[in-house]
Parts: sequence; C-alpha cells; structure tokens
Amino acid sequence: MKDFAGKRVLVAGRGISGAGAFEALSGLGAICAYTDETNIASFGADLIVVSPGIETNQPVFTYAKENAIPLIGEIELGYLLCDKPIIAITGTNGKTTVTRLIGDIFAAAGQKAAVCGNIGNSFSLAAYKGGYDVAVTEVSSFQLETVDKFRPRIAVITNISPDHLNRHKTMQAYCAAKRNIARNQTEEDFLILSQDDIPLYALENFAPKGKTLYTSVRGKLKGAYLFGGDIYYMSEKVCSADRVRLEGEHNMKNALAAVCAAKICGIDNAAVVSALTSFKPDAHRLKLVARINGKNYYNDSKGTNIMASVCAAECMCGDTCMIVGGSDKGYEYDELFSRLPETVVRVAAVGETADKVKAAADRCGRCTVETFNDFAEAFYWAKSGGEENVLLSPASASFDMFSSYGERGEAFERLVRDAAEK
Repeated sequence: MKDFAGKRVLVAGRGISGAGAFEALSGLGAICAYTDETNIASFGADLIVVSPGIETNQPVFTYAKENAIPLIGEIELGYLLCDKPIIAITGTNGKTTVTRLIGDIFAAAGQKAAVCGNIGNSFSLAAYKGGYDVAVTEVSSFQLETVDKFRPRIAVITNISPDHLNRHKTMQAYCAAKRNIARNQTEEDFLILSQDDIPLYALENFAPKGKTLYTSVRGKLKGAYLFGGDIYYMSEKVCSADRVRLEGEHNMKNALAAVCAAKICGIDNAAVVSALTSFKPDAHRLKLVARINGKNYYNDSKGTNIMASVCAAECMCGDTCMIVGGSDKGYEYDELFSRLPETVVRVAAVGETADKVKAAADRCGRCTVETFNDFAEAFYWAKSGGEENVLLSPASASFDMFSSYGERGEAFERLVRDAAEK
C-alpha cells in the first residue's frame, strides 16, 4: 500500500468517487481537501486525485501540469491501494451486468468479491477497507482517461458503439479510452473481447500483451461461446443456455463474458450455474412494470445509448411504442432507426434531443414520431396507441429533465401506476 501519511492531497469531485478517495486517503493519514474555485493553487498539494466526472479540460488539470504536481484518477488510486487480483470490466453496454454477475459467481464459490468502481461503490474506498479476495471493478471511459499504472489481472471489453461523444468528441478518442483498460497488462494477464460486438476500427493500433480470449453467441472460438443451445468454455460444456435467467441475446453475451472471467480464475461450474440462475437484473434495466388492459409497460431508463435501446427493442414481442430522447450525448440517431426492429411502429421523442430524434426518423423513413417537451405528455401519447408494448428506452442521458436515469425510470413507473389506478 502506497504511503500517503502526511501528504497534502486535493480531491476533485464530491460524488461517490471523490468522497471514497477522501475517506480512504484521510484514513491513511493524508491531509485532504476538496477543490473549489479558490484553493487549487493555495492548498499546496503534493497530489491531486480527480473523479471521473471532472473533464480533462478543467483548471485542475492545467494547474497540475504547469506545476508538475502528480494527478491521478480515483480508479488509479484504487489500484495503488489494492493488494488483491483485479478483474476490470468496461464497454459501452453490459458492463454493470457483467460486473455484478462475476461478483455473484465468486460469492457462489465461497469467495468475497469487492464489487466496485463505476457500479456505484468507490474502488479506492473498497481497496482501503480490504476484506476481499478479488476486486471486480466496473470502469467507464471517463475513468480510463486518467489511468497510469492501472493493471487488471483480467480485463473485459463487452462491446463498443458510439457513446459520450459530447465529452470524448470523436469515436477514436472514445475507443482509445476503452483500450486503456489493457494498456499495462503483461503476458501474465488476460484480456476478454467480444468477437460479436467490437468493430475492427475500435481495435486500430491495439496490440495487447495479455492472453486474449473471446466471447461469441455465434460459434466455437478460444474463450466462452454459445453452441447448440449450451454455454462452453474452451470446449468444456459449462451449462445449458436456458440456465441464464436474463432475457435477450445481449444478456447471453454478458453471461458469456462473466463465465469466461470466472473460468480463467478456476471457478467450478456449479458456482457459475448457481449465479446465472439466481441473478436479478438492475432496476431500470428492461423491467416489466405492469400489464394493464393487455398492454405491457417496460422501464429501460438505463438504456442511455443507441445500442442499449436497440437491444431493448429487440426483446419486445409484438408492436411497440418507444419513448426516446433526453440530454444530448453528441451523436445523431440515424443508427437507432436503421437498427430498430419493424415491431417499433411509433416513437415519442422527448426532451433536449427530441428534434434530433425526429429528424433522424424522417431521414430513415421509419416510424410515426411525435415530439414532446413534457415527459408525462410523451407517456400518455405512447399509452394512447394500440400497440402491445410501451417501452421507455431513451438512447440518451437523463440530465435535461432528471438528475439520473434512476429518477427518470421512477417517474415512468409512477405514470404507469397512475394509469393503472385510473
């Protein structure tokens, strides 16, 4: 564990990551302060720790560079404090599900996993507190921007598609951030890649040093795969695919990534099957809220990018009206409408990106689309049609109208409950 006693450390960001770093460093004897507009220069920092929400163009980065002060991300701090193997998971979609699944598999095997990182628990605080056998850490592209020595024993990239372009600006920069998960791996480490969902351009100039394994739902390969209705790892049958409790092809892919990581660690098949059959999905992730008068209402508020929403739409049986839109992440929505199944016949476009959503639909010649500034109005319009399903899957962030995707999902569920009462 690195010696932080007596060091003066500025922490940028007061959310879960920043607060966790502050508590961990204080417990190690560091003199800590949160950054504000006045103390960046006056505090006299020996080290600056930044939360993932702090963009690299912020003054604290400039100050650190100009004054040769070491600056690290909170995920890097967690790595410095961690004395156990690290399994790190990133990707545009599925990383939370894979992270939780791996944690559940280790628990079923009688091992303590610290499930942390972007999933909602500070990696640095978990590492400081200890008491675990393995750190299973979800890492976002924001967190991976600032890694230096971060080196997971097993790195997983679930998939890559456009997201967060309002911050990264280009797909090249976004992909480069994702690839940082494996930047410091050696021949002793493992990298798990999706054969199905990582485009070739995302791996340009990528030469990982770790042992590379793959996952696929389309046949045999070196890694974990689906074949003949069964899940295999390196030609060994693990279990029947119908043991996976989660619905949709995208979740089968998530399960394969978790199986691959677990089997690398020598976890037995019984523990894998136990976790796959008992796993409960996150709130606001393709949840059937209610069935009212023959119409199903699904909450997929966590579908905050195009491919997440496409996957949700593909899980619908019967005609569907989607609620799409929110705060702008910097991309157009043409890919959404080119990929949506024919069962999506109407779209309520809502919020900051409503006009962009409608324009993309018009260009693609798909769906009846109406725009709304009010979330409730969008819901009631979606509800008014004859479709079998109403699906909230916004393909957008929530910050134009809500504090989080969770708050947005709760608003949707309240509207469903109100509709049921009426």
